[in-house]
Formats: sequence, C-alpha cells, structure tokens
Amino acid sequence: MTNRKMDRNDKRGERGSILAMSAISMLALLLATGLAVDISHFYTAKAELQNAADAAALAAASQLNSTSGGIKLAVEEATKALNKYNFKTNVAISAGDVTFSDNLNGSYMSSSSAISTPTSIRFVKVSIPPQPVGVAFSAMALGSTKNISASATAGLSVGLSMNKFYTAFTFIESTSVPIVKGQVVTLGAKAGTDSAPTSYRVLAGPDGDLILTGPIHAYGYIGSSYNIANLAQSEMCRYAKIGMNTRFGDYTVHPGANSVDEPPDTITQENITYLQYRTMQGDGVVQSSGGMRNRRIITVPIAMNSTYDTTNRTVTSNRLAAFFVKRKVGTDCALEVEYIGAPIAVPDGTYTPGNSQMSELSIPVIYK
Repeated sequence: MTNRKMDRNDKRGERGSILAMSAISMLALLLATGLAVDISHFYTAKAELQNAADAAALAAASQLNSTSGGIKLAVEEATKALNKYNFKTNVAISAGDVTFSDNLNGSYMSSSSAISTPTSIRFVKVSIPPQPVGVAFSAMALGSTKNISASATAGLSVGLSMNKFYTAFTFIESTSVPIVKGQVVTLGAKAGTDSAPTSYRVLAGPDGDLILTGPIHAYGYIGSSYNIANLAQSEMCRYAKIGMNTRFGDYTVHPGANSVDEPPDTITQENITYLQYRTMQGDGVVQSSGGMRNRRIITVPIAMNSTYDTTNRTVTSNRLAAFFVKRKVGTDCALEVEYIGAPIAVPDGTYTPGNSQMSELSIPVIYK
C-alpha cells in the first residue's frame, strides 16, 4: 500500500517537472522568435536607410561639375528626403552630413571647403547619423530602441565610351584649328551638303526624323558615323532656332511648341558664362518657374570637316563633348556656345574597356 502511494507521488512530481520545463521552453521559444523578428526588422530598417544614403549620394554626385555652384547643388540634392526608413519615417540629412573629396580613399572636406576648391572634387560622401529603430519584442534585452546608421560614397565615373542621349546637332571643326576646351565659339549654319568648318548641322534621327528640342534616343560613340539632315542653309538655321531658342522660353519660330513639352531652362539670361550660370544655379536663381535645370547644357558629336562626306551627308565624330548655349539663335543664324571641357554627369551612358573614352562625360556611380 505504501509503495503504491509513493509511485503515485513520483508520477505527480514528474508531471509537474515536465509542465515546468515545457513552460520554460515555450517562454524561451517565444523570446527567440521575438528576437528573430526584431533582428529581421533591424535588417529591413538598415537596408532602407542604406537606400536613403545611396540615393542621396547619387543625387549629389550627379551635380558635380567642377564649379562651386555644383557643390552647392550637390548639398541641396543630398539633403532632401530621398528615401524612407523604419517603415514610413523620413530620413533627415543635414548639410554637415555631406562631405567631398578629390580622391575616393582620401580625406573628405566640408562643403564650405569644397566650394573654395571645386575643380578637383570628384567624390561625395553622405553619412546618415544614427536613427532610432523601435524594438518590439526584445526590449528587456536590447532596450526600447536601437540606433542604426548608414553611409554611401558616390562620384563621377571614368570617361564614358557611349553616351546614350545626345543633342540632335553636330559641330564641324577645322582639321587645322579644332575647337578648344573653355573656348567660346560662334558657329554658322550650313547646308547639309556643305562641309565648311566652324559650323553646325542638324542631325537626322535613327529613323530619319528630326528631334530638335530634346536628345536623340540613340547611342553615341567616338568614331561613329552620324547622318546629317538634308536641309538647305536657311532650313538648318530655322531648325536650330526651334531646337535652341525654346531653351530660353522663345517659341515664336515654332508656334506648335510649348513650355510643357519643351520646357525652357530655369535660367534664361543670355550672354552669361558657364561659370556664371553654375553659380546662379547654386545660389538658387530661378528665372523661369516652369523651367528645367540644365536645358542649356548640350552634348554633341564633334567632327572634323575632313571626315565630311557631302554626297551621303555623313560625318565621323572624333569626340562627344558638352557645351553651354550662351544665347538664342538670332537672325544671323549664329549659334554661340562655350565648350565646357570639364567633367560633368550626363543622364545615361556606359564604359567598355578598350573603347575610346569621352573624358569629359561621366555618370554618377556608387563606389562604396
């Protein structure tokens, strides 16, 4: 009888121990699950914060153009709330979080220092300070919040070997007197069958169409052949007015054009230099409220007159380069432009090892 009572007591004790161990195991499992959920949330928040840093750095790098105005614009673009983190909370980036350098792995300086030496700046770093991310299940172990930060460094790429979008013009230079970087040059209109240098031609698009107020959606390479539109000199001039004057908000030559489809530049003041233009941009000058930034910056293929095939109306480019349009095309049909010559970012392009490079044209890329 006594033995039976002892057996029953032992079994009850075992059941009690198992129940206690099960409760502890369940609690441990719940805590582990909660920790896993929180850690997953941290990784998600970190990824979104890194996206914000990457976007800010790329936006900043796209404004680098060897001028103080470009530095100011880089800070302006980077400090905008470009992404979201921690599930719909805006990322705040201050001007002090944006630094600049002329070397990827060199020391980085503040924007005020970079403004004084803008010509050598090629890289920009955005550092997002620690942001609090809420802890849902592991607060006892980790605290109510955990700080997460991110940084990204972007800059201009190496010179491109292909520029995807270029303006529908080509500039013809003399073999003996080429167009020089930094030079202001006045180009005259010539017929499609005329190979005279120091002049411009309207290019025919891939399907023979004329695309004047925007870029050609084609691939521009050094050494490629470009088709000249079959136009008389007067028509070459008229189309140049359509293509260039709309950038200043002048639509009189082409009544069908409008500021929505062909917006002007934000700065329409004529006869200013490229440096003055960039300074005005950096200072926030807006002369046309419905305008688009950088409409007066064009990239075109340049060709020597010795490569001009007047029979087939083709030229072979020796480079693609960026120019600043100084004024509207007037009754004299002259197109006055400034050869920028310094590296700037273009909307799209690629670099292929072994191909000829356009040393002045780059795209913004993330380096680290």
